Amino acid sequence: MPLTVKIGGHLFARNEVDVALLRAIADVIRECHDGRDRWAVVVGGGEPARAYIDAARKLGADEARCDEIAISVTRIHATLMLLALGELAYPEVVRDVGELRRALAVRPIAVTGGFWPGQSTFAVSALCAEATGSDRLIMATNVKGLYDRDPRVHPDARLIDETTYDEVMALLARTSHAAGEYRMIDSVGLSVLKRSGIRLLIVDGRSPESIRRAILYGEAGTVVRP
Repeated sequence: MPLTVKIGGHLFARNEVDVALLRAIADVIRECHDGRDRWAVVVGGGEPARAYIDAARKLGADEARCDEIAISVTRIHATLMLLALGELAYPEVVRDVGELRRALAVRPIAVTGGFWPGQSTFAVSALCAEATGSDRLIMATNVKGLYDRDPRVHPDARLIDETTYDEVMALLARTSHAAGEYRMIDSVGLSVLKRSGIRLLIVDGRSPESIRRAILYGEAGTVVRP
């Protein structure tokens, strides 16, 4: 079955790339892939993107320019991921849905970062899932799943093990949409997933085994269904 995997920017600290974790995640993807299915892997910007955006704002950049900077960073990260994946991956970072389809006609896995300004890599992941006919989007991030509140700020935040897109959208009503603002998910991506009936599986990407179990068995910290 086609599959889309979103790898969050947790792999990329401000001054260091976690090469060991990157390799371990790439190993899981290769080991779970059967050599025939067409998979999309989307990589986020993480702390480096936010650091460059902060510098750009201080220099007077508008939000569109900040988005362009973030996209450039995600594409650098995506390049590292495709190198880690090796021969299974199309050798260039794809930049839109059309390129994604063409790349997957050549290689079993295509890797991308951001597509265009005003769009998060979560929304990109949703579009890739839709374009590839994926029935699941696996999102690997730096928490166990979706919480009712930010667990970094609220120690008593509750992990939501299963929910619907309508319920998640209600949680996002007050979310900021400034360029580089950290948000695990957004309404654009959720709407795309909902309209195509694609399940969202959120897992702790700090553990490659969590990604493996999501791919093979559909296990996740949070499952969001239409």
